[in-house]
Amino acid sequence: MTVINNDVDFPAIYARTRDGFGVRLRIGGEGQAFFQVDTPCVRKSEVARSTSPATAFLDPSAEFIPRPNIHSDFWSATES
Repeated sequence: MTVINNDVDFPAIYARTRDGFGVRLRIGGEGQAFFQVDTPCVRKSEVARSTSPATAFLDPSAEFIPRPNIHSDFWSATES
């Protein structure tokens, strides 16, 4: 543990592993929990191409995979 914030409303714990990973758990407004892990420096390496095709329709003329456009009444933000 590197820091412990005992705040009644917004507590948090910060830690660092022996391998150099930073770990943070914070509780925000309305009880929202935020968990974050920071990795230590790593060597650059090649990333293998996917071995499985995309499962969603992709316009053959598209240069990039589009951002998701599916609305969920539960997960999607509403416009202000």
